[in-house]
Amino acid sequence: MKKWIIVLPVLLLICVGFYSVKEGEWTLMNSTNAPGSRNECGFAAVNGKLYLVGGDAPAMAVQIYDPATSSWTKGAMALSIMHHFQAVGLGDKVYVLDAFSDRNYPNQIPLANTYSYDTKADTWQQLAALPENRRRGGAGAAVYKGKLYLVCGILHGHNTGTSGLFDVYDPATNTWASLPDAPHIRDHSMAVVVKDKLYAVGGRNTSLHDANNFMSFFDKVVLDVDCYDFKTGKWNTLAAKLPMGTGGATCVNLDNKIFYIGGERATATKPNGPQKDVYYLDPETGKEWQVAPSLNKARNGVGGAVLDDKIYIAGGAGDDIGLEVFGWK
Repeated sequence: MKKWIIVLPVLLLICVGFYSVKEGEWTLMNSTNAPGSRNECGFAAVNGKLYLVGGDAPAMAVQIYDPATSSWTKGAMALSIMHHFQAVGLGDKVYVLDAFSDRNYPNQIPLANTYSYDTKADTWQQLAALPENRRRGGAGAAVYKGKLYLVCGILHGHNTGTSGLFDVYDPATNTWASLPDAPHIRDHSMAVVVKDKLYAVGGRNTSLHDANNFMSFFDKVVLDVDCYDFKTGKWNTLAAKLPMGTGGATCVNLDNKIFYIGGERATATKPNGPQKDVYYLDPETGKEWQVAPSLNKARNGVGGAVLDDKIYIAGGAGDDIGLEVFGWK
């Protein structure tokens, strides 16, 4: 009988980072207290504070970071296990549109519902569910003109169902609607909006398993960047491909530039592991991605958010680095 040995990433103490284009440097900083470790989590900025939600663990409380005091406070407990998602901030709330709701790797079950966390009331709300055949984890999420968009992701844990699905959630009516699929399927991926366009970036095809190596999906990364134009309602694929792909990275819009940060990958000569790479692209003028300064510590399954012209990243798995803040400043 064959025995499988699965090596999972080590959870780290919580970490936050920020970056400013003026100096272009990542800075490691300690906060005044440590809220605990988590990875495959979401991170969102709302009203001057940063909210860390979910993680590949039993249901977890929200952790709230105040940049003014470099300290964390504890918020309400999540209503479910939720991991492998990109959190989105809108108004006074943080939204979780997709995630896995158990830890039964590799057959994790997607969340049955959408959730929001009210930052003022410190309470969670259960919202309308995606249609059952469109529920997934590892998708990209972004906001545009008061609505929330979910693109790509995988339907059946880390097993099958990598997709190009595209859906929109309207908080005003608590309803979902389906949109045209993205040109490329991907999961463990990100989405970001720059002006009137949404970009599906990074990720991999976790559905691809070699006959004698179930874990071979780590090198099945997607370099193509797909772009949805909200004005025309059509997709296209950029000529500018990511220089190096990863799954489980984070992606943000800073100064109308797309920053793609960290993640994990394997190559023909190197085993899977977290990466330090950071790339950025000006989608209006740039013909190719530019190399930005690397992270000080490699990360994957990390959350990212922009606040006060800085990129903050929190959580993740990788080097045993303890509590720190990454900063562009």
